[in-house]
Parts: sequence; C-alpha cells; structure tokens
Amino acid sequence: MARLVLLFNDQVLREFPFVKQSMTVGREAENDIQVDNLAVSGYHARIDKTGQNYILTDLQSTNGTFVGNKKIVSHNLSHSEKINIGKHVILFLASEKEDGGIPDSAKDANLDKTMMLDTAKQRELLAKQEPSTPRVVKPKKIGVLTFLDGSKEGEIELKKKLTRIGKAGNSEVKLSGLFMGATSATISKRPSGYAISFAGGMTKLRINGEVIKNSVQLNDFDTIEIGSYRFQFYQKDLG
Repeated sequence: MARLVLLFNDQVLREFPFVKQSMTVGREAENDIQVDNLAVSGYHARIDKTGQNYILTDLQSTNGTFVGNKKIVSHNLSHSEKINIGKHVILFLASEKEDGGIPDSAKDANLDKTMMLDTAKQRELLAKQEPSTPRVVKPKKIGVLTFLDGSKEGEIELKKKLTRIGKAGNSEVKLSGLFMGATSATISKRPSGYAISFAGGMTKLRINGEVIKNSVQLNDFDTIEIGSYRFQFYQKDLG
C-alpha cells in the first residue's frame, strides 16, 4: 500500500496510508492531510490513484506545489519523490517494503499544534519560476469530449474531478484495443480549467498531433488522440 509521510525540518510528523482513491492536502480540517499553517492554502493539492499511478494536482494554491524545486500543475508521482509545500515536505512511498524504516516515536508526533513557519524557502522556490499570468474569474463552464472517429458515443461531459480514459471497467471514458492501457490518460478538473495527463500503456497520447508524456492544460477545440480514437475538447457554459 502506498503511503504519504509528512515531514518538517527532516522530522516525521505523521504517516498517512493511501487507503482512498483520492487524498487532499491543505490547511482546512476537512483535508485528509492537514497542514495548519498560513503558507498553505485551505485546499492546496490533491493526489488521485489511477490504476498503478498516483497523480498530484495543485488546486490553484496561493504559494504553489513543488516536486523537488519544480513548480507543478499536475504530476505523475514516482516512489520516494518529495512534495514541497512551504517548509513542509510530503514523502511519497509507493510500497510498504521500501518504507525506509520510520521510527515509531516519530509516527506518534502531535500534528494538532499550529506551527508558525517562515516562508523564505517558499519565496526562493517561487522566484525560480516563470512569472505567472494574473488569475481571471471566468464564468462556470464544464468540459466536454466529442468523438471524431465515427464512434456513436457522442459527447461526454467531464463532471468528475478526475476522468479516467482507458479499457478498465471503472473508466469514465472506456476505450478498447490490444495496446490500450487500463488507464491510458486522465483529465483533471481544476479551478483554472482542465488538464490531461498520460497515465501509462503502450498507446501514445497526442494533443494536436504532439506526443504528450506528462501533463498539459487543455484549451478549447484541442484534438486528443489515443490509439485509433480521436476526440475534440471544448468547454461550454453551465445552463
């Protein structure tokens, strides 16, 4: 079972087994991993389990989510990668046998006490990133996939926070094919829009003819290709 380990100054605060399909990180108590500090947004980031993959998504946080020194929007986590939120670190462990032996005394650390941290590291990481575009409040929209390959599926509205595309039985967009992955791609719904991520399998993911190996933001009328399947993405106003 995968686990998430919350650390501060290289000290383990708490360990969280990944027992759900999705876990959130943020300052509010409703989060699965609560980090009670003003440098952390109320709902800062989310990790979704898709097949054997774990997709980290920033929830349009104020100070950003980092893997190492790289600011991310959506990222496919690998074993032992470190997620940086302020001076807190969340260590992702993909399996029990590679847990590195966390001391029992550290696992019992009290996380209820509010920690007042300086954010010098946060400012240093943000300074390395490209200037961000000012956020603009947009009308509420919903993403739509339209099949372009002659399929009779028609249009599919992207209502969930995470839409799985592949041949697995629990995929929201179910595709077939010998080389099609159980989950070939995922589409994440975020406050800023929709992003598509390659999740695995031998079938390539292409956006407007370009092979995508990680994650990209979707724009209206982008063409998505997965194997022999072709879709067009657009957003429509909620009625």
